[in-house]
Amino acid sequence: MNYGGDLQESVFTFNQANKAFEAGISYKLSDYFSIDASIITGKLAASDAKTNPERARRNLSFYTNLTEENLTLKFDLKQVPELFKFTPYIFGGVGLYQFNPYAYNTVEQKVYLQPLSTEGEGLQQYPARKPYKLTQFSIPFGGGITYAISDKLMISGEVAFRKLFTDYLDDVSGPTYADTAILRVEKGDLSAKMSFRSDETNNPFPFSDKLIRGNPDKKDVFYTCLIKLSFSFGSSGSSMNNWYSRKARKQCGCPGKVL
Repeated sequence: MNYGGDLQESVFTFNQANKAFEAGISYKLSDYFSIDASIITGKLAASDAKTNPERARRNLSFYTNLTEENLTLKFDLKQVPELFKFTPYIFGGVGLYQFNPYAYNTVEQKVYLQPLSTEGEGLQQYPARKPYKLTQFSIPFGGGITYAISDKLMISGEVAFRKLFTDYLDDVSGPTYADTAILRVEKGDLSAKMSFRSDETNNPFPFSDKLIRGNPDKKDVFYTCLIKLSFSFGSSGSSMNNWYSRKARKQCGCPGKVL
């Protein structure tokens, strides 16, 4: 599981990726379509210190545990395991995910960022910066390839992206820093410290509320790369059905399976 946003330069990369686990059920609607319900959990993290030197001067970072429940419609390009061993597939649907970004202060204490309004969200001095919710909708979509190990057991490789409706998955949006003096008065000293962190580096830049902190025009995303193992409880892929299908092709002189 990984993310793309203000603390990750590449839209798709394995840099700073973390483990993810998914479990779910699938119901086959037809030979080609199925509806899948699943829950996935993992961790997202990124740090300016692991990117380029200029980003490292900004010195922002975030971590969050993330759980998503989703419902998707999947389309298999071929009938597996009835007629073929392999099939590509695509899918799309809706999801609901929960996250809660945090970072570590100078003494390695975990600090949750959303209550601190590090960019002035919800403060009257910044009316355009609205507070963000920790439970939000997503649009998962992607594709993969399935291989039928047997009539009941299948393995898939899958890449799934999420269209999100927030730019605060990493607690960074911008476009500029909030005034740390205002943050101290409204939210406390910790809010100001976690908002501007360049002064913790060996090469800090002087604070100004005109400095660019993030890019509000580009929403955050997160994505998963998964290896899935599936077991069928249904009868559509049974050994007997496959036996009759293969026997019929052989008797009529039809060609064998085509990958």
